[in-house]
Amino acid sequence: MTAPTPPLLSIRDLLVQYPAAASGKRTLAAVNEVSFDIQPGSIFGLVGESGSGKTSLAHAIVQLVRPAAGKILFHGDNLVTMKEKELRSARRNIQLVFQDPLVSLSPRRSILQSLLEPLNHFRIGASGQRRSRAMNALETVGLDQGVQHRYPHELSGGQRQRAALARALITEPELIIADEAVSSLDVSVQARILELILHLREKTGVAFLFISHDLAVIQQLADVVAVMYLGKMLEIAPAGTLFRDAAHPYTRALLDAVPAPDPGHDKPLVLSGEPPSPLTPPSGCVFHTRCPAVMKQCEKIQPAEKHIIEPESSPSAHLVRCHLWNS
Repeated sequence: MTAPTPPLLSIRDLLVQYPAAASGKRTLAAVNEVSFDIQPGSIFGLVGESGSGKTSLAHAIVQLVRPAAGKILFHGDNLVTMKEKELRSARRNIQLVFQDPLVSLSPRRSILQSLLEPLNHFRIGASGQRRSRAMNALETVGLDQGVQHRYPHELSGGQRQRAALARALITEPELIIADEAVSSLDVSVQARILELILHLREKTGVAFLFISHDLAVIQQLADVVAVMYLGKMLEIAPAGTLFRDAAHPYTRALLDAVPAPDPGHDKPLVLSGEPPSPLTPPSGCVFHTRCPAVMKQCEKIQPAEKHIIEPESSPSAHLVRCHLWNS
């Protein structure tokens, strides 16, 4: 029996907090004791409503935000405790693609200048070879070399996102974090960008942490899906398992809310109320104030993480935090 492949990225008990008042005496836990693994070459989908902590988690991974506790292990090395020089090297291998490339790409730089910037910053390749590398990156993402002298505002939304992906790819990273990378695009352009991401994974072997509020988008991409709510990870499962047999009531509600083309499809379950404020999270299960299957213990006791064992998968393949599964 072969040993399992070590994860590329391991998050363990991660806690990200922000001051909730000028005095700093109150804090907001944007990411609350989150743990998961990303395998090399895989696409890990992270889904949840706005305010669930998805972006804070992404920023913590690349150390734009310093966690209050927990570990972020990349190839087994803890990014949280790295010195600046070590962290600089690690950042070459973990790149971030933002939601709006019109903001993340400098309006004062041409596309070529934006592509050359990370090569110069990390001193990748001889200076005379960097332009050639930039041209190859444009070709990889399906952009004509003619865009190199244009500025972000001169490109369409789809072209800008391809340029942002080229900029992320140019350092040859092992992990790209795409934070709502297609949410600002119309449906037809969105579909082409998703196809491109699958192609890039196939061609380069790069892994993705793909963040979205849209399960329909996640379904087209992800190998593994994690569901986040109010800073907590409520369910993690292989994509096929989650979309076929979701265990958590919140996940099932999100799946029910995905539009179905069949007019005979049952009406989706509508969650009551709005998510609570992260400043005053509920006691017990964070989802109990909106849960259609709420029980007495949900109000006071935090559910433990439960491994759901399935015949075709390993015991750790499907995890859920819910009292429905704790017996």
